[in-house]
Amino acid sequence: MSSKDKNILFVCPEFPQTYWGMTYSLRAVSKKTSMPPLGLLTIAALTPPGFSLRLIDLNCRPLTDRDLDWADVVCFTAMLNQAKSLREHARRARAAGTLVVFGGPYPTACFDECTPHCDVLVLNEGEMTWPRFIRDLEKGCVERIYAADKRPDLAESPCPRFDLLDLSEYAMMAVQFSRGCPYRCEFCDVTALFGHAVRTKSPAQILLEIETLFRSGYRGGIFVADDNFIGDKKQAGRLLEELRRWNEKNRHPFYYITQASVNLSHDRALLEQMVEAGFKGVFLGIETPSMESLYETRKLQNTRGSLLDCVRTIQRAGMVVHAGFIVGFDRDGEDIFDRQIDFIRAAAIPNAFVELLSAFPGTDLYERMKREGRLKQGVEDTLADGTTNIRTILPERRLLEGYRDTMAALYRPEEYFERALEQFSRLPRPRSVKAGLRNLRFLGPLVFGFFRPLLERPKRLRWSFPGQVKALTRFVWNLPPAYRHHALEFLIALMRRCPERLPGAMLFIFTGAHFYRYTYDHVIPKIDSRMEGLLSS
Repeated sequence: MSSKDKNILFVCPEFPQTYWGMTYSLRAVSKKTSMPPLGLLTIAALTPPGFSLRLIDLNCRPLTDRDLDWADVVCFTAMLNQAKSLREHARRARAAGTLVVFGGPYPTACFDECTPHCDVLVLNEGEMTWPRFIRDLEKGCVERIYAADKRPDLAESPCPRFDLLDLSEYAMMAVQFSRGCPYRCEFCDVTALFGHAVRTKSPAQILLEIETLFRSGYRGGIFVADDNFIGDKKQAGRLLEELRRWNEKNRHPFYYITQASVNLSHDRALLEQMVEAGFKGVFLGIETPSMESLYETRKLQNTRGSLLDCVRTIQRAGMVVHAGFIVGFDRDGEDIFDRQIDFIRAAAIPNAFVELLSAFPGTDLYERMKREGRLKQGVEDTLADGTTNIRTILPERRLLEGYRDTMAALYRPEEYFERALEQFSRLPRPRSVKAGLRNLRFLGPLVFGFFRPLLERPKRLRWSFPGQVKALTRFVWNLPPAYRHHALEFLIALMRRCPERLPGAMLFIFTGAHFYRYTYDHVIPKIDSRMEGLLSS
């Protein structure tokens, strides 16, 4: 059968509800999910002409029988927390008689678990393995597993097929500049997947991807989906200079967010470059204020100076800081929960993602826990809030109590907005009226995304406007009164201190609503249930 006879359906499984998912916030801006499945878009771009391609993101719409009837091959990618949805829809695809292919981080790390649920595994990085699978598919003789023992040069990575998406369904777009990380954190699976050698695309490749999004009509946020954007500072600097020029030429249609290690604060020139290139936020893996735990887990890049000073330096340079934290390290004492709360307050980080330590397949921590007999059965649920797959030194009940108290404290509305106000106060004031107005251009498309259908689809004006306004009104109305009260106080205080930050403030009100509701509607009840189970056992 030739490639012209082949219909390939790419499917992204559903993500469970989490802090990261922003479920409640997305409803306010009429979006269905946060970001597109960039890996599948890249795999689609690696597929030669002649194949008919479609993509379904199950976070946006369901997989129907008609979709499966159309497809000859169904290709799934998945992370660990998508495992349940992956298996469920793979069963449907196999029952429909299609060839089922698995790839991505979860199948690569846990291929033994995935093997019974698919026909073919295309593992590791797709630039190496997908073309081999496609060649065999055209010949009609596919193998069971396609794996690679080396990593690709990212110059081989094509521009993702953004044309397969309905861009209006996503809160942000995404591009990827680099893979790999030079550090050796014991708990991190990034190096297991992508190695320690940092590989980058050229500035020309990234500008092509951004230009493609620009020509599509998209405006708003772009997440640079690197695990450590500054893993290769020299290459990052080259990209930032080209990006700054492109932004100025095109009148700044996008703002950017990325992930980096905290030693970004040590390079003032690079920080300035990022701000000038339109980076408005950065996610830092801070993990813990405990130096003992940082040394234990080999996160040595976080031990070189004051972590509080690092955060403040980045904020004062002009970027909002989001951060990840972990509790449950072997060196953590019972005071770790208060220490985490105190640090997050002092650092003025509103969006603080705190998780229990878990050991993921392929990491050094997983191997150590396995050797020490401390692994619990079942890996896939370890990203659920209030669960871990290891036996921690801290007693489980104390760990759950401390985690519950930490999340309840961090996402009380008055606590959240106090941190947000302090963070905005640390950002530099605009040097000109023009620079202040640019904040509206950067953040407005997401904050006021519910108006976009009015501008892009004038023929649908009659039904779009009531629907969008109704969605926003319902969102505000359904906020708990205490949250609305503190949000209003926050806005009044912000207008007095730094009114030019209003668009960003609106964004924090939306995201804070998700954190608040998810914490009190899901996380705390779930932990309470687990603690009751411990008492009865």
